[in-house]
Amino acid sequence: MTDKGSLRQVVLDQREEREILLKRCGVAREGEETLAQGLSDNLIKVITGVRRCGKSVLAHRVLRGSHYGYVNFDDERLFGLSTADLNTVLEVLIELTPDMKFILLDEIQNIEGWELFVNRLQRQGYRVVLTGSNAHLLSRELATHLTGRHRLYEAYPYSFREYLRARGHEVASGAALSTRESAKVSALFADYFAVGGFPEVSQVANPRAYLQDLYDRTLTRDIAMRHGVRHIRTLKDIAFYVAGNCGGKLTYQNIAAAYSLGSLHTAKNYLSYLQDAYLFFAVEAFSFKVKERTRRPRKMYGIDPALIRATAAGTDNRGLLLENVVFLELLRRRKLVHYYADPQGKHEVDFVSRDPETAAVELIQVCADLTRAETRERELRGLQHAATAFGNLPDANLLLLTLDHRGVEQVAGRSIACVPVWEWLLPTRPT
Repeated sequence: MTDKGSLRQVVLDQREEREILLKRCGVAREGEETLAQGLSDNLIKVITGVRRCGKSVLAHRVLRGSHYGYVNFDDERLFGLSTADLNTVLEVLIELTPDMKFILLDEIQNIEGWELFVNRLQRQGYRVVLTGSNAHLLSRELATHLTGRHRLYEAYPYSFREYLRARGHEVASGAALSTRESAKVSALFADYFAVGGFPEVSQVANPRAYLQDLYDRTLTRDIAMRHGVRHIRTLKDIAFYVAGNCGGKLTYQNIAAAYSLGSLHTAKNYLSYLQDAYLFFAVEAFSFKVKERTRRPRKMYGIDPALIRATAAGTDNRGLLLENVVFLELLRRRKLVHYYADPQGKHEVDFVSRDPETAAVELIQVCADLTRAETRERELRGLQHAATAFGNLPDANLLLLTLDHRGVEQVAGRSIACVPVWEWLLPTRPT
């Protein structure tokens, strides 16, 4: 599509949609302040994340009050747009916003060769903000043409803190909660655990159908179409299998054998596509030897617990879904995450969380229900064994997260804090 008049109409329509979107989504997002501060330099800002997690709203919120041009390329009227048309897009933006300083390009990876256009915009002095829902496509082009000239921001569905804010229930950092307040926040966590963190879910009549549509669009448009996947049914079957086994161990060999893929390379490709689209994340076993990490099975976690429930029929293992919530929070806190398993296979710890700056290690077990003695013993022994393997970590670096149990558990002379997940998710410092 190269007709300038048609392009102008699309941009005008999208400008109206932007205002509607901002009115509907007024929740301040974590990381918003950091992104806003970054607008003062001329580095290209790149916001990535799964579809509908709020990337566009985040960008609009930090740019509001500025003179900026905006184009959303995830618009069916712009399908077929080529690199040669991008200069016409720029002409339209200049005509509509003559004094624009910033340009926001939404889902830019839909246009082949977009990186050269963005490079030119930067050279011409524009402050550019990009969004995209495919990590690989963006990182590949950025690494090739924009090395050292961009800054990456990752967006996720609502954290529990953002969910509370969206429900009008702000909790101050480090605040001590009364019994009534604790009960209220615990009940809101139960809601969050059920409906997930996608911002628009609370505004639709059928959340399950909404999430299923989101999942299917991501598989077909962000993966199958962009990567030229011919066997879409196989891709969907593998995605269904991964969703149904979130928190479980997977190997390329098992995937290849189960779906007769013929090669490990194909299995690796399909799983990498799912990760590039931010549907799933892989967690490797911890080892001080890199080769050992790659040889052992990986655990896979999903982008949102409600999305997993909606797409993997019958998947309602509260323990694994709670584990998934904890994993996503560790990502938001920018931790390096692995799981621990001893060589004999007797002891495991769900998460080895490491601070990338200080290298401090925290060991975290997640268990929905500790009422069974054998379950409690298994979780505590895993922490005790791993603490020894990591050079006798202090008790303060060991944590057992549950659905609703709070206290201190004893094992082999150690005192291990046991905290409800909802309490651990609350802010301990300003965000």
